[in-house]
Amino acid sequence: MDPFVLAQINLGLQIAILVLLSVSTALRKMRRRLAHGITMSVATFLNLASFLFIMLPSLLRMEILRTNPYNIISIVTIAHASLGMITIIFSVWLVGSWHFKSSVQNCARRKKMMRTTLILWSTVLLLGFVLYYYLYGFYW
Repeated sequence: MDPFVLAQINLGLQIAILVLLSVSTALRKMRRRLAHGITMSVATFLNLASFLFIMLPSLLRMEILRTNPYNIISIVTIAHASLGMITIIFSVWLVGSWHFKSSVQNCARRKKMMRTTLILWSTVLLLGFVLYYYLYGFYW
């Protein structure tokens, strides 16, 4: 499939995940913890699928990483991929350790990690937008 089309699909998925995270945050503030956990689980699953089926194959095909590793595109890509992997590991661990329990006690102990993961995810998203612009901005 055309890399630009895959990038468009991924951009759409990332925007959908951003919306899910925003909704999930609102649900948490309304104390709807189960709904919050479910929306976070869906966001995590979508992000993991996006990584496995779009981003990782794209990363492995990037010739510039091998030929010009000090190029701005290479640097942004490596930062995006490295922080993205950490974020995915954290989010999968958080969702996996929750087990769809409605108990707040389990979540309260992980609040710091949840905030860290959200900050990391926001940073990775921003780097992803920058990378998208560098790679596909000329299409617009």
